[in-house]
Amino acid sequence: MNKMDLNMLSATDTTAEAGKPRGLLGTIGRLAVFAAPVVVLIGVAGLMFLMFATANQAKEKGAPPHPPAVQFAVAHARPTTISLNVQGEARPRVEATLAAQVAGRVVWVSPKFAEGGSFSEGEVMARIDAADYQLAVVRARAQVAQSEEALAREEAEAELARQDWQALGRGEAPPLAVREPQLAQARAQLAAAQAALRSAELDLSRASIRAPFAGRVRERRANVGDYVGPGSPVAVMFATDTMEIRVPLTDADLASMRIPVGFQATAANPGPAAHVTSATGGRTHTWQGRLVRTEASVDARTRLVYGVVQVRDPFDARHAAPLAPGMFVQARLEGASRETLVAAPRSALKRNEFVYVVRPDNTIDVRQVRAAQTTADEVLFRDGVADGERVVVSVLTSPRQGMAVTPIDRAGDAAEQPDEQPQPANQEQLDIRR
Repeated sequence: MNKMDLNMLSATDTTAEAGKPRGLLGTIGRLAVFAAPVVVLIGVAGLMFLMFATANQAKEKGAPPHPPAVQFAVAHARPTTISLNVQGEARPRVEATLAAQVAGRVVWVSPKFAEGGSFSEGEVMARIDAADYQLAVVRARAQVAQSEEALAREEAEAELARQDWQALGRGEAPPLAVREPQLAQARAQLAAAQAALRSAELDLSRASIRAPFAGRVRERRANVGDYVGPGSPVAVMFATDTMEIRVPLTDADLASMRIPVGFQATAANPGPAAHVTSATGGRTHTWQGRLVRTEASVDARTRLVYGVVQVRDPFDARHAAPLAPGMFVQARLEGASRETLVAAPRSALKRNEFVYVVRPDNTIDVRQVRAAQTTADEVLFRDGVADGERVVVSVLTSPRQGMAVTPIDRAGDAAEQPDEQPQPANQEQLDIRR
């Protein structure tokens, strides 16, 4: 070999020797690229295993949930009188439009004939010109005198005719012979004349317009100089002996007061007492009344029954202020007698018809009840809730019959749990895991 060949062989050997290490490093690099994701996955799996191993073990699905906590109050029985608060507008029991009964010009009115004027029964409120009616009375009296004279003459002539017939001795006299028809006609004419006189005197008396009852004038519609005819209104007036208040009553109200539809007060059952109040002139005034009747029909739109409260002598001097028509008042109706009812907080009544009673085993009993009376603070029951029972006063979501609860009294102390509280079968395992 020449020198060139030796140099080439030497370079080849050197290159081969240098290529061996470089191929090993490449193989290791390729293995590292494929092994890196596997190492990462193994590390993540180990970390998750460590987290699950050190975390608290959750309760098994078989463990029962803790009963929800509810606040309760103890219902207590006490003697009480049912009362009911209602509102209404005062109106007179009797109100009438006073009208003239004869025609004529008004020539005089009473000083009391004014809005708000007070008058007594039969008092003259106004007078109509009575000249024509006085003349009519004079003519009627003259006609009566003429009729009386004609009747007396006919009676005398009839008596003479009877005597003449008897003198002839012909037996029973016929009616025409003794002037019986003429006598009957004279009597009829006298009766007609007397009736005309009474009519003229009645018209004359009606020229004085009188009050039909004791009361007050609400509205005056005629004055001196006005010409009025029969039926012309001259005033609107109302009686002051009794004032009425029409109050709305629901079916629950009727049940609580124990009065039926169409109730009418009697001596044996005078109806519930009513304390009527109204704020007028910056002061609260009170009148005593009584629910005397309820209407015999139900309002088709509101489903209400209206009762009538009567207040006697609303304008009497013993009252600091009169109970005037149009006043808006409040009335508290009270039952006739005291009775023993069970009282509970107002929040114990759910949806106005249900009560949740906590039984001794700390489960609830859902009861549908009707409250005898409901106020802003409490509710009273005649039945449905017994004395000493625990009633739920807090909000309970999705209640159901027999639902287990954790009762808490108003002081915030938990009530004693029942002994038969179920325990999970694997309780020891859960404790060990904790």
